[in-house]
Amino acid sequence: MNMWYNYIKIAFRNIVKTKLFSSINILGLTLGMVSFFLIILYVDFELSYDKFHANADNIYRVTHDRIVDGVLQYQKAQNFIPTGESMANDFPEVLDYTTLFHISGQSDIIMEHETETGERTRFSETEVYHVKGNIFNLFSLSIIDGQKDIRKLEPNTVMISQSMADKYFKSESPIGKNLSHNYADNYIVVGVFEDIPENSHIHFDFLFAWQSISNDGNAEDMNNWRWDGFYTYLLLDNQVDINALESKIPAFIDKYMGDINENVRSVFHLQPMTSIHLESDLLAESKANGNKRTVYTMLILAILILTIAWINYVNLSTSKAMDRAKEIGVRKIVGSGKEGIISQFLIESLLINIMALIIAGGLILICLPYFSKFTGITLAHSLLLRFEFWSSTLLIILVGSLAAGIYPAFVISSFQPVKALKGRYHSISRSNTFWNLRNGLVIFQFSVSVALIAVSLLVFKQLSFLQSQRLGICIDNTLVVNTHATFGPVGADSVFLRNLNVLKDNLASQSNIKAITASYDIPGKEHLSQMPNFRHAKNPDENISVYLTRIDYDFLSAFEIDLVTGRGFKDGIDDQSSIIVNIEALEALGFDDPDSAIGQEIIWGKQNKAEIIGVVDFRSTSFKQKNYPIVYTSSVFPYKYLSIQFDGLRGDNLSDNLALVKSNWEAVFADKPFEFFFLDDVFNAQYQSEQIFGRLLTMFTFLAIIIACLGLYAISNLIVVQRTKEVGVRKVLGASTGSLLFLLSKNFIWLIFISGMVAFPLIHLSVKEWLINFPYKTDVSWWIYLVPLGIILIVSMATTGIQILKATLINPVKLIKYE
Repeated sequence: MNMWYNYIKIAFRNIVKTKLFSSINILGLTLGMVSFFLIILYVDFELSYDKFHANADNIYRVTHDRIVDGVLQYQKAQNFIPTGESMANDFPEVLDYTTLFHISGQSDIIMEHETETGERTRFSETEVYHVKGNIFNLFSLSIIDGQKDIRKLEPNTVMISQSMADKYFKSESPIGKNLSHNYADNYIVVGVFEDIPENSHIHFDFLFAWQSISNDGNAEDMNNWRWDGFYTYLLLDNQVDINALESKIPAFIDKYMGDINENVRSVFHLQPMTSIHLESDLLAESKANGNKRTVYTMLILAILILTIAWINYVNLSTSKAMDRAKEIGVRKIVGSGKEGIISQFLIESLLINIMALIIAGGLILICLPYFSKFTGITLAHSLLLRFEFWSSTLLIILVGSLAAGIYPAFVISSFQPVKALKGRYHSISRSNTFWNLRNGLVIFQFSVSVALIAVSLLVFKQLSFLQSQRLGICIDNTLVVNTHATFGPVGADSVFLRNLNVLKDNLASQSNIKAITASYDIPGKEHLSQMPNFRHAKNPDENISVYLTRIDYDFLSAFEIDLVTGRGFKDGIDDQSSIIVNIEALEALGFDDPDSAIGQEIIWGKQNKAEIIGVVDFRSTSFKQKNYPIVYTSSVFPYKYLSIQFDGLRGDNLSDNLALVKSNWEAVFADKPFEFFFLDDVFNAQYQSEQIFGRLLTMFTFLAIIIACLGLYAISNLIVVQRTKEVGVRKVLGASTGSLLFLLSKNFIWLIFISGMVAFPLIHLSVKEWLINFPYKTDVSWWIYLVPLGIILIVSMATTGIQILKATLINPVKLIKYE
């Protein structure tokens, strides 16, 4: 026990004695650990999606591939109404199911609570679902008020989240109170559940009991195999063979859908719920998902940064080993064995790592709120409270401490006492083994740094490329108001349209408003109205899938969209029988060129016919994906958005402009909430995930460079110390400061150039892999390879050059006398 106490005491004494090098060691390790654990928190959050459900590993979502005439039209996260119940009835492997209809994803929902005194609370809501089946058998929802043991919602009942209970009912209990929305009247609140955690691929604030959807004369809900707009989840037996179950699905589809449409074929897939967030990018996802490649890239980055920090420790420790040679010689002469000396230095390594870990823990607690804001993700401290986190952390630190300390310990313990006491220990630092290992470590550090800088530059170059492409549409200074328009039978929106025209006329009279237009979809938001039954122009038997949307007569002029050919819609002339198509739809429908399409008749659905009167070419989505093939009509769908273009929307005029629109809105639509967004913000938000990835990569690349330079400082210090007398002799013989700088720096320069050569293949593979998912790519310029090398060269020369320059400016007599 006394032996270990002495080891610890000597370790602390040496840490205090060498304040500069100990501080650099601890700083480098602290930065490495802070970077490592912040990234691990982010990675852990991304990998934790949906795992809070007790049955998470046994819950599967049923997705739908639609194939028309042998061609895949789309892959969708949603399925048909009867899918879940029918599979539960037909397959014993399916223990239970639930079907969710995201009604607020199909239409704007205004939720309303009316008190007994007639007072109304009304808000527009986006997370409203109608539920079929036993959702509480599948999802783990903590019920905090109302029926605790509920498994299925009875007719005309609703459950709400805690935040919605506070929003609509304040401090009162909502149980037994009423809630209504556009399509559901007087539902009774029977329970309140805790808010869905952020790490869920699907969020809901309202769960309404199921009501019949199939009211179009097509079929009852259990026979409606035409509308695939419903999320279907299955609870499977934990012993089930997924491949065997999926092999039964084709026969299941033939049983229920075989005679519906001979040209259309459906394929169902069972998708593990825990894989949805990082591995799914289907049509109609309930929310934007993450990217598995990005998460694992960040995990690799975390490991590399911590490795660089430990490499620094090795270089710093070996660079100071020569200063302790006499100490080791004395200890060996008085009886210390090699094992004892190795233990001593391993304990020093462990202590320094523990000190760095403690400081890093404090910094993480301080930095976490800022890091959460930086990433746009609410990272909780919960991971820091888990046993597996701390057990893994201690194991990592223990292994890292041993790995980083073992080589310096063996180097120092191998000193021969007589040579050490006589000062002949410098030869160890010049041995091939020592130099080769240290140079290899430096090359590894700077190869990683060069590659990280190159990838960071490429990410921002790609983003700049995407955002600088011509949109063909003016989205600046545009305020978009949500009209809360709803679906209904033909002519049902006549009052709404009259009121909308009144609002447009009132706003058009304002001098600072340039244009106003209404539409069903808006550029930058996901289009969901995909129609798979347009006929190919040259082969009428072939069905083509395109998007159908509604615009008013002012849409093209308001957004400054130029026609490729033809004309726009005209009031009083055009109706459902006239359409405008974009270039992508033109190609999908089989036309050779825009001019040949004008005047041609297109057939869609069963009997619908329309004449192409114009062709446009503008972006409805970002350049991260291919543009939607869109057909525009002046009827069919409701106008969900009112776009208002100002001469100058933002700046000092913003509050006045918003007040102007709000007052006019409330004068016409007093019963509808005023909700708006800025079109350029929504459009640019499509690049948010790439922007976050670029910021994270840049920040941690900067930290990796700092850590690597700390190691370089140690090596340059070692070289200056070892060659002090040589510098003095050369100065006496007339060597210039410049020649001495080159002499002492040339090894670093060669190491950096070798690092660049090692990094170039890594850069090529990394940027090629990252760009593969983009349909529109920037070119990988030569400077992507050379600029990072130049940055590392400049930074490293600044790091080492200062020390070398100081040595060359000292009086040569003092240098020659240096011991």
